[in-house]
Amino acid sequence: MPFTLENWNALINTTLHPANENLLSLPDESLQIIIQQSKEEEDKVRTLFLEGILERPKVKDKQQYVKLNQTMLIRMLDKLYYYRQKKNLNNKISQVYDAVSHHLESMLDFIEDFFGNYFNRNEKVPTAYLMASVKELCRQLEILKKTVLANDSSVHAVGNILINNFNSFCIEKKTSATYNELIYQKDLMNQLLTDGTLVSENSIKEVLFYFNYNDDDYIAYLYEKLKTLAQSLHNKREKIAALRFEQKNCNQLPTRLNYSLSSGMPPLKEQVNHWIEEEIKFLELDSVAMRESTPAQSPEKAETYVHVPFKGSEIYLLHKSFLDSGGASGETYKSLFEKTGVHLTNKNQKGFSTESLQKCSDKVDYEAKENVKRFLQKMIRNIDSY
Repeated sequence: MPFTLENWNALINTTLHPANENLLSLPDESLQIIIQQSKEEEDKVRTLFLEGILERPKVKDKQQYVKLNQTMLIRMLDKLYYYRQKKNLNNKISQVYDAVSHHLESMLDFIEDFFGNYFNRNEKVPTAYLMASVKELCRQLEILKKTVLANDSSVHAVGNILINNFNSFCIEKKTSATYNELIYQKDLMNQLLTDGTLVSENSIKEVLFYFNYNDDDYIAYLYEKLKTLAQSLHNKREKIAALRFEQKNCNQLPTRLNYSLSSGMPPLKEQVNHWIEEEIKFLELDSVAMRESTPAQSPEKAETYVHVPFKGSEIYLLHKSFLDSGGASGETYKSLFEKTGVHLTNKNQKGFSTESLQKCSDKVDYEAKENVKRFLQKMIRNIDSY
C-alpha cells in the first residue's frame, strides 16, 4: 500500500467495513466527521502524490508510481461499491460511502487529467463508473437501433453488426472493462450518433475505418462485398482493376493512430489490404496458369485457398478442439491437417503443411487461446440469432 493512500485504506478496510459492528451505532456527528476527514484526506493525498512525482526524476519510476496509486484507488472504489450493495443498508451509512467514493473518484480524475501520459488505460475501470457508463450506452443503443431502422435498407446490415457489438459489450463487460475498452465504445457510439453518420453505408465506413473497427463480423462483411463485386465482373482484368480501386479507396480513408476495437487483432486496413492482395495474386497466378496450361490440363484443378485471420497456433487450436469434440470422428490430427491445412492462408503464410501445424502446438499461448475462445463465442451468439 503506498504511503500516500494508507489513511484512506485504513478508513475503508476497518472503520467503514460492513463487518464493523460499531459502524451502525455511530451518531450522525461522527459520520459527518468521517466525511470531513475524508475530504481533508483528499487534499493531503494530492500534496503527497505531487511530492512523490517530483521525487522520481525517471519517467519509468513516475509511470510505476502513478500505476500503483491508480490501481489502489480503483480497488478502494470497488470495495465501497460492493459495500453499497449490501441488503438493508442504512441510508446514513450509504451517504458516507457515497461521499468517500466521490473523494476517491476526484483523486483518480486528478491523476488522469494532470498525469495522463503515465495513466494506465489498460487498467480496469472502477465498477461504479463502468455500471453508469454501460447504462448510458444502453440508452444510446436504443437511439442507434431506431436511427438505423429509419434510414435506408442499405445501412441495415452494417448497422446490425454495430448493434451486436454494443449489445455484447454491455452484457459481457458489466463487471469488468479497461479504460481503453470503455473509451473506445463511448467514442464510437457518440460518433455514430452524430448527425449524418448513419445516413449511408459510406459515411458509416468512414467512421469505422477512422476508429480502426477491426471486428471479425465487419471484416467478414467487407470480404463478402468484395467477393460479390469480383464475381459480378466477367474477366480477370476487370476483377483486378475493381479490387485495386476498392483498395485505393480504403487506403485513402484516415485512421486514428494507436486506436482499435481489438488490440489482439491486426488493424482493419491491414486485414482488408492483405485479403485484396491475396485475391489479386491468385487471379494473376491463375491467369498465368491458364495461358501456360496444355489442353489436357483443367483450370478447375488450380489450388483454392481460404484466407483466415488466425495465426498458426490458433489454426492448430481450432483443429484440435474440433477433433477432440467429436467433429470428425473418422479422422486423426494428421489426416485432418493434410486435408485442410494446404487450403488455408493467413497474413504470413499461404498453405500449411501437416508438420508446420503440428509444430504450432508449441506456440500455443494465453493470447492464442483467448482469440480462439472469443471467435467461438461469436459463433455461438450468431447461432442463437439464426
